[in-house]
Amino acid sequence: MTALKINRTDFILALNSNDENWDEAWFLDKETGVLWLNNDGVDEVPDDLEDNPRYLPIEAMASYEKYQIMEDFVDELADSPAAEALRAALDGRKPFRRFKDVLLDYPQLRDRWFAFEENRLNRLAEAWCDELGLDVAWI
Repeated sequence: MTALKINRTDFILALNSNDENWDEAWFLDKETGVLWLNNDGVDEVPDDLEDNPRYLPIEAMASYEKYQIMEDFVDELADSPAAEALRAALDGRKPFRRFKDVLLDYPQLRDRWFAFEENRLNRLAEAWCDELGLDVAWI
């Protein structure tokens, strides 16, 4: 059996941007590896996208999962003013926005955050495919 070629960047976008508040859903074609976005603004999707078992829905990451990734990042930092500022951002209102705002003050830490987040999202994508028994060749 040939490995299914899936664009990793697009798949992670689907995992990370699919939100329960949006009127959209992402699907993976398990025969071709094509990712389909089904929303009101997209006209060209298979007619049976939501009914055919060939198309697997990609469930949105819950906000608590995204929050956990940020917490894990802060936990890996040594005690420092930056770590304290990030912890405070996570404890306040609008933690996602505040976390990103704090990172703007620490450019070297911001790059480290993006690498950490990318690594974590890659692992989640691989785990999702493994759980479904998909043999994947990421492109």
